[in-house]
Amino acid sequence: MAVVQLRLSYLCRVPTQTDLKGIWHRALLTGAASGIGQALAQRLAAVGVDLVLVDKHTEVIDIPTAEIMQADLCDPADLAKVEQRLISAQAPVDLVINNAGLGYECPFWQQERAEVDETLGLNVIALTQLTHSAVRALVERGGGQVVLVSSVASLQPIPNIAVYAASKAFVSSLGEALYEEHKGTGVAITTVMPGLTRTNFHERGRWNLDNWPSVGWQSPKAVASEALHAAARSRPVVITGRLNRFYGVLTTKAPRSLRRFILGRSARRAMAQNL
Repeated sequence: MAVVQLRLSYLCRVPTQTDLKGIWHRALLTGAASGIGQALAQRLAAVGVDLVLVDKHTEVIDIPTAEIMQADLCDPADLAKVEQRLISAQAPVDLVINNAGLGYECPFWQQERAEVDETLGLNVIALTQLTHSAVRALVERGGGQVVLVSSVASLQPIPNIAVYAASKAFVSSLGEALYEEHKGTGVAITTVMPGLTRTNFHERGRWNLDNWPSVGWQSPKAVASEALHAAARSRPVVITGRLNRFYGVLTTKAPRSLRRFILGRSARRAMAQNL
């Protein structure tokens, strides 16, 4: 019963711009050039939040007032540069959104080691280091907020996107633990779990969309609205999209062995069709 009540707490209405005005002064956002990151940046800009936007492909960012940082977060030098901006006392940030991420659809044994390293480097290592720098700086300043963009894929192991799902499980576990750790510090951590979203994410990761449901997809704008609404209220977790929230409840109720069996069978069928 407690689990169901917790999951139901993820339900939230779509916020208005008025809901978000005056909450944050300056936000640093990774993965800001496209998809969910772009939608988050546009929404924050619309309510007057100053922006520090980080991406590898900054040439496509179209927010003239933003501070732009071109960075490959898998590159230690670039990552260190972003960390320094996070902790800077000059034009300090009070909202940090770790949104950058990637994932490949591929059987694990066929996946190139470079792709495995890239996925873990961005989704786990870079996110963890930026989060560590962010919370230390925000605690010292007396408050602020960190948003970690995870995925509903974090709720269970998923064959054929095993590394991606595992990396997002790390993000969700980290975020919920940090939420509890930082109670009373003035720093809130919100973990966002989107489902299937209409972005170029899947094209980059070579996902075969015929293997995935055709219903329940969200727009980046819808995900961004729900994410910021939850963050504005310092909620620990939000699963975006009604169908995704229903899926989240099911994953907590079904036996783990049954979930693994169903997903494994689906993955084997997909592999057979792709041969």
